[in-house]
Amino acid sequence: MTYALIPLALAVVCVWLGHRMLTAILLMGYLSIEGFLKLLSNYNRIVHVGMDILVLSLAGWLTLGAMLRRRRGIPDLPWTWLILLYALWIVLQVFNPHSAGLVVSLASFKVHLTMIPLYFIVAGLFREPKDVSRFLAALAAIGLAPYGMALVQYALGPSSVLDLSPRFWQNISYFHEWRPFGTSATPGGSAVFAMLITPLAMVLLMTPGPTRSSRLVALLSIALAIGTFVVSGGRQVFLACVLAVLLMVALLATRGRGRGVLVLVLVMAVGLGSYVGVENFLRPMATEAVARDPRAPDIWRERDVTARLLTLTEAGTFAESRANPINGILYRARHYPFGAGLGRTGSAAGAFQAQINATRESAQINSEVGWSDNFFSDVIVEAGVPGAIMLTTILIGMIVGAMRLARRAVDPVVGAASAAVAGVFVSILAMSWGSQPLLSNPITAFFWVLAGMVAGMRHMEAEMAAEQVEAAEAAEAVPALAR
Repeated sequence: MTYALIPLALAVVCVWLGHRMLTAILLMGYLSIEGFLKLLSNYNRIVHVGMDILVLSLAGWLTLGAMLRRRRGIPDLPWTWLILLYALWIVLQVFNPHSAGLVVSLASFKVHLTMIPLYFIVAGLFREPKDVSRFLAALAAIGLAPYGMALVQYALGPSSVLDLSPRFWQNISYFHEWRPFGTSATPGGSAVFAMLITPLAMVLLMTPGPTRSSRLVALLSIALAIGTFVVSGGRQVFLACVLAVLLMVALLATRGRGRGVLVLVLVMAVGLGSYVGVENFLRPMATEAVARDPRAPDIWRERDVTARLLTLTEAGTFAESRANPINGILYRARHYPFGAGLGRTGSAAGAFQAQINATRESAQINSEVGWSDNFFSDVIVEAGVPGAIMLTTILIGMIVGAMRLARRAVDPVVGAASAAVAGVFVSILAMSWGSQPLLSNPITAFFWVLAGMVAGMRHMEAEMAAEQVEAAEAAEAVPALAR
């Protein structure tokens, strides 16, 4: 119960702080350690929905304040109406005839709905380029916790986590190598934070706004993130990060901003140094720690996770790692075009397995839809073809919006940050073929936060453009008055 007090207390703090940048930073900070708290608390119910409690408490308080001030309008943000339509469609799925029950359906809102308020909350926080630099510096600093924990745990071996809670062993027992948890709930989960934060940290190195301390934090964050990729074994998220960085640099290069290329070369040099450091210093320590731990399976003594990234040079890795999901997508679209009921995938499916299989009909549906490692397949199961189309359209629309802003932005910070977000969003879309990135945290929360940041920067650019027009008109008026 002690762990349950952490999100509850932080929810009070967030409500007390209100609509501030510090509030958003606290939310992202908690997100970075939530998985670790889940395992330590043996998935306490309050801790399991801790981030949801924080977001909904803050959103409810801000909505109440707006209503008391008689501000009842819907925020003028991109894709607002489609987002609200998607939310309404998910709510209506509670009444799906294939539903496994009211409790299961409501629990699945954690996957689909509870992070959406972050889009509207964050959009109003960015008023000038300095706000963007501060927020990105905070994210780079937040990333140090999962990265540092992952690297330390890897070097110390299984005892660094298996002694804390039996849930750690339960979550890692089927892995073929010793992988650190960092501050996540899954082995190698810290690499997801590395994928999301690294392109954003690079913005601090290629723009003139950030302070020297922010740049140092960004450089350290990138170095530890690359080391985290090595010890986590997350090949898909590593490739996603590479894709995001390359797209980001390409967008900036099209505008003649070559500093992105220089930063890319710097990051490659830092990455090589991180890899050499892990191989020469941390790997021997981890090998020894695994060898002397009696709980370590023999396969952990025979294999090391740092070798997984090297398999990316083998063509068979890309052909064999993910099965072709097209047949599964088509089957679900034909048999369950309007969804098979909420909660049949994601965290709700594990937490409410007994309720889902309580009736013969529900158990039969569950066996038919089965397990899928594909975003589109899972969204069809949960929200049907209409829901899949809406959510995919929102994702693609956010990509297009971020790219446009990256190409048109006058301010270099806004341009670079928009390019980084566009890269991250494209990588999320690419990952959707072999995983479900938008159906689980931290990616879901990051998506809505970064989408809100782009919306705020778009408004910022519009105001700067209007000010420039006014200044130009005033300058033209002065000679006219003199005549």
